[in-house]
Amino acid sequence: IGSFGDTVTLDVAQWKQVAARYKDKPANLYFELLNEPHDKLDDATWNAYLVDALAVVRATNPSRPVVIGPAWWNSKDHIAQLKLPDADRNIIVTIHYYEPFKFTHQGASWAGKESAAWLGTTWKGTDEEKAAVKKHLAQVAKWGADNNRPIYLGEFGAYEKGALDSRERWTSFVAREAEANHFTWSYWEYCSGFGVFDPKAKEYRQELLRALVPDSALVKK
Repeated sequence: IGSFGDTVTLDVAQWKQVAARYKDKPANLYFELLNEPHDKLDDATWNAYLVDALAVVRATNPSRPVVIGPAWWNSKDHIAQLKLPDADRNIIVTIHYYEPFKFTHQGASWAGKESAAWLGTTWKGTDEEKAAVKKHLAQVAKWGADNNRPIYLGEFGAYEKGALDSRERWTSFVAREAEANHFTWSYWEYCSGFGVFDPKAKEYRQELLRALVPDSALVKK
């Protein structure tokens, strides 16, 4: 995918190669067309591209599960604009969830200079805070039910500059709400800025590990 001036050049040649190479792999290998389409890949452009890319994949992988999310960084707010081929039922829809953003991205340099002003933001798990998460994920669940599409929460996490106790509360609540809505999920990420694993200490951050998998308290490495 290349961006040139005011146009977007969409190349599906790579998917033709990848799909052909892995066509005989087991069914538990899934494809994801593109992580977090955004900017010039707006809703309409992304919807057009995914149809072309999916057709290329289906030429060699007619029934392999393919993960596809909405435009604008796989935003829940754009899931209603996502248009999928209705006849293809081997699609898993993904969203990424980082709200409230000023909490999850406080101090993150890539979030802009203003992120420094968010330092100290907490997530206490108040009724109001929990209600916001519940509302967001319930909206996605409703879309999934209305469109008969399974939902995969492909990313969620809170950056290391936030207080660990707040990160633990938020992570646990989001994970349990995802499960309550029958979403599968993946935490972002393993051992970097959001990481559940501390690469220097060579051990899991137990607070985050328990938040994700409550029965995992004895897992050390």
